[in-house]
Amino acid sequence: MEAVKCVCSPPSQPPKPTFCFVFLLLGSSFLAAVARDTILPGDGIPGNQTLVSKNGEFELGFFAPGAGIHRFLGVRFKKMPTTSPTFWVGNRVPITDLSTAALEVFRGSLCIKEAGTSLWCSSVVGDGPSPPAAAASAAVLLDNGNLVVRDKANSSRILWQAFDCPGDSLLPGATLGFVRETGSNVSMTYMDYPHNGSISVDQSRRNGFVLTTDGLDTLGTFPDWMVTSQVNGSSLLLNIPDPNVTEFLQFHLGQVSLLRWSEDSAAANKSGWVARWTFPSDCKSSGFYCGNFGACNSNGKCSCLDGFEPSYPVEWGLGYFVTGCSRSLPLSCEANGQTEHDDSFILIDNLQGLPYNPQNDLAKSDGDCKQACFSKSYCVAYVYDSGCKLWYYNLYNLSFAARPPYSEVYVRWGSKLRAKKGLHTIAILLLVAAFVAMVSVILILALLLRYRRDLFTCRRSEVEGSLVFYPYGQMKKATRNFSDKLGEGGFGSVFKGTMPGPGSTVIAVKSLKGSGHADKQFRAEVQTVGVITHTNLVRLLGFCVKGDMRLLVYEYMHNGSLDSHLFSERSSLLNWDLRYQIALGIAKGLAYLHEECEDCIIHCDIKPENILLNEEFCAKISDFGMAKLLGREFNSALTTVRGTMGYLAPEWIYGLPITKKADVYSFGIVLLEIVSGRRTTKRLKSGSHRYFPLYAAAQVNEGNVLCLLDSKLEGNANVKELDITCRIACWCIQDEENDRPSMGQVVHMLEGVVDTEIPPIPSSFQNLMEGETSGIYSDEGLSFS
Repeated sequence: MEAVKCVCSPPSQPPKPTFCFVFLLLGSSFLAAVARDTILPGDGIPGNQTLVSKNGEFELGFFAPGAGIHRFLGVRFKKMPTTSPTFWVGNRVPITDLSTAALEVFRGSLCIKEAGTSLWCSSVVGDGPSPPAAAASAAVLLDNGNLVVRDKANSSRILWQAFDCPGDSLLPGATLGFVRETGSNVSMTYMDYPHNGSISVDQSRRNGFVLTTDGLDTLGTFPDWMVTSQVNGSSLLLNIPDPNVTEFLQFHLGQVSLLRWSEDSAAANKSGWVARWTFPSDCKSSGFYCGNFGACNSNGKCSCLDGFEPSYPVEWGLGYFVTGCSRSLPLSCEANGQTEHDDSFILIDNLQGLPYNPQNDLAKSDGDCKQACFSKSYCVAYVYDSGCKLWYYNLYNLSFAARPPYSEVYVRWGSKLRAKKGLHTIAILLLVAAFVAMVSVILILALLLRYRRDLFTCRRSEVEGSLVFYPYGQMKKATRNFSDKLGEGGFGSVFKGTMPGPGSTVIAVKSLKGSGHADKQFRAEVQTVGVITHTNLVRLLGFCVKGDMRLLVYEYMHNGSLDSHLFSERSSLLNWDLRYQIALGIAKGLAYLHEECEDCIIHCDIKPENILLNEEFCAKISDFGMAKLLGREFNSALTTVRGTMGYLAPEWIYGLPITKKADVYSFGIVLLEIVSGRRTTKRLKSGSHRYFPLYAAAQVNEGNVLCLLDSKLEGNANVKELDITCRIACWCIQDEENDRPSMGQVVHMLEGVVDTEIPPIPSSFQNLMEGETSGIYSDEGLSFS
């Protein structure tokens, strides 16, 4: 059996670790509690109310894990002062507008709604031949904190329960392993990027379990007083403590603990969660025991590295160290929001082995290795020992050695901390650096001006192969005082201009707005499209900088952007041959960015608006303001969400590292829009599947691709090319990035060099199909987030 997941699909499908998630509530919530514990069909609770168990110990509602954070559905201890954990029951669905949120029961399922739209519905399980009628089910918050949906006619029949989706916390009375009432196989899970893990029952040993952290298994055993073995050892029930005791089982960062609330009336500041039982039991047997930036001493106790302090001192005082340590003072980039650093490194030279999960870098010396770490704001430590090793974001598995051999690592310190330690040279270094930078800029500008003697009569040959620095006066004159606006967006505005001289070169000038954002986009464009050349990439001719103004000068595209031809009734119709050549051109441009440049360039915002067409309708990829450069030694990057909704790959939504396959997903969506001449985010007006990519995937599997073709083409298309294009699109939008082809493979498919098999319907689409078939999703409530 496989572990159950909290989604609207059968338990036979494997879960994703991000789906069962628990957060700690950092403060109390001011939600109005209703005096009931039950939700009946047609009588849900709004977002500002809660359910309360009959014994008054638990409440269910939409809670926020912290200030300024979206709310989530959860169960918590009602009477717990300020630090109640929240137990997950709602599939990690964020609520952005509490006033329109609601929790309802519909046809045997529990549904989270916002503004009338169903964001999530529970699956219906049990031994019945079919889901019960809507009037025959109810959701009840039980006295043990379990939220159950059960048959009103037969209260012993459970249709769904929250205890089957415990995330990283398990309440007493809940079961690990096989649950006879629902047929689920329950495991605890956590995900704290870049770490994930699970705890599952090991039926071969009495009270045994397997603790998995980042793919590594550790065998453990629960004490007899903690659990009760059931169903021939295939399930373990967490025993219920004495009535006056509050406790739960928590799994985090490779450590599972039975936590009990301790209230010391004589010293209120000592109140907190105390680990009554822990596995592993000391820091010598687990690299995660002391948490982030925590180190294990030779006596088996945890301490923070110099420059760090316990993240939660009360919990450390009670012997619970897994929450780790935080910086006493922030790094320079964290303190001022800039990317420049004047941080330093401190040598830790008495370690027993290296910290967990080092990343190899191509640096060839200690100095280069240090600089490689400096250049990445998320790099927290480095060492050069037979190669450069870097550590990103976190530092786990630190242990001080009692005797040689010792290992060493350089840990990053903030500039303020360094000054506190007596290094008072920062101001001088900054002044020197500023002076050197100013002189360098003056020299570079002088060389550029000398090299380009006649900018005002610049011929096309003069801008080939390198960027031109244009004076602002020339840009103002070329654009007739920025009077001919071609378009406007969140980045700024684009103006048409004409450069004087033989041939009168037509240009497009992009004026970036917003000083901070403009600088970032300016650098991204210059660092990417400014240093590469390809037939299917728009060419950046030069730039202009004046004060806070940032101007980028491009070659002019006479036929505008692709979206104006696909979705506008006023534009000329693109025939099938043009559409196919445009698709191939986009693919070739992306393949060049991903596979042929010195650094892999992830565009991050592929959509029809960013595909420009020249006089011959040759496709040119544009707008590199969100692009991400990825060194060839790296396969992925963790970055903030960027791009456009509707074109974002699933890994963006789940906060996972991004690879070039994110662009492949966006390309697949664009392919469907090229074929259909419609926005994929626009719901179909009729049919069994209202989400167009789902409809397209189903039709491709049935071999009915002509129905996907833009109706304006009246069936005039090469059916073989249409079939290949639709298959490629559905391969590109697979859920798992490893199932998507590379852009180089896409080019070969479009050119007919390799055969293109029929792709499977993505699993997330299959869930939607099942939801629609079962009636869980209404036409008005269908949501694809």
